[in-house]
Amino acid sequence: MFQQQRALCSILCALMCGITIHSTFAFTSSSFEPRNNMHITKSNHPTKLHMSSFFADATPPKETAAAVQRDANGNAITVGQKIAMVPHNSIKAYHVQKSSYGSFDSTTKQFIPQDEANKTRKTSCLLLPEGLRGEVITVHDTNSADRPQPVLVKFGADDEERSDGYSLPSAFSMHLSANEIIVVV
Repeated sequence: MFQQQRALCSILCALMCGITIHSTFAFTSSSFEPRNNMHITKSNHPTKLHMSSFFADATPPKETAAAVQRDANGNAITVGQKIAMVPHNSIKAYHVQKSSYGSFDSTTKQFIPQDEANKTRKTSCLLLPEGLRGEVITVHDTNSADRPQPVLVKFGADDEERSDGYSLPSAFSMHLSANEIIVVV
């Protein structure tokens, strides 16, 4: 037992001092035993493993300021703000209830349900209109996580007060990128 402890201490000391150990131990079913041909050499070669490299990853990361998300007009986006969708080609919400699949009439702002006869994956979604309003629930820090759509927005149903004129069939939340929304004051 004492020999095993002494051998392990020798290895740890050698690694901390930048010493390379060749052919250190053989494993047997009962214990670790030093081999007869063990030899130790001192090396200052830059590619050799030093004990300090084991602890290099243990240092705490440097504090970086949280990335501020800005809307299409350059305004900072924060939790609780009201937002509106900017003019776009087509942003589709696929993760809504089936009763919410469809689009909106551009003049009357009324919901048009999906045509059940021509149902495809491309049309099984809610097409978000320009000017649709919602509330920011979460703004993720893009410095700490890779998020292509870092702003989580909740869009409420008709029973809630809607100042945009759209009649949503159901409430839903959706992740959006900062350039897809504008802050409404």
